[in-house]
Amino acid sequence: MGKFITPEDLVPFATIAPAKADQMIADAEAQAILTAPCIPELTVAPAGESGPNKAVREAKLAAVKGILRGAILRWNEAGSGAIQTQIAGPFSQTTQYQGRRAMFWPTEITDLQKVCATGEKPSAFAVDTAPASGGHPPWCSLMFGGTTCSCGVSIAREPIYEPW
Repeated sequence: MGKFITPEDLVPFATIAPAKADQMIADAEAQAILTAPCIPELTVAPAGESGPNKAVREAKLAAVKGILRGAILRWNEAGSGAIQTQIAGPFSQTTQYQGRRAMFWPTEITDLQKVCATGEKPSAFAVDTAPASGGHPPWCSLMFGGTTCSCGVSIAREPIYEPW
């Protein structure tokens, strides 16, 4: 893939074989796109993009690159999850890496999703799933100030009981 990050972006931080880096980048970018579906749109400048909008889009691209770089480097350091022990005389050092669990940490997922945020805050809403009820007849107890329906409109949308 290489849309957001290239193997050259990893060189200052780790020595990773180019073929391995390409595969790791492809995996990380695929996971990032599944996490934040809008990020591929950041690579293409919209027609008539203004200076401030371009700066925001480029900042978002840089943020995506940073998140991907961190995840790839962490994945590379973890390796296979094996334990390494070094012993020299009376001294020993044990390095243990846990196996890979997920590509991104929860904070990285949140950060990727923030890149797609439009700035609009979600608001409360309601969806009425009950069918509209018909009008209550004049002899229903609700028409006389009662607290419950005596005609059946509230449950059947039409009067169930008619007194005559």
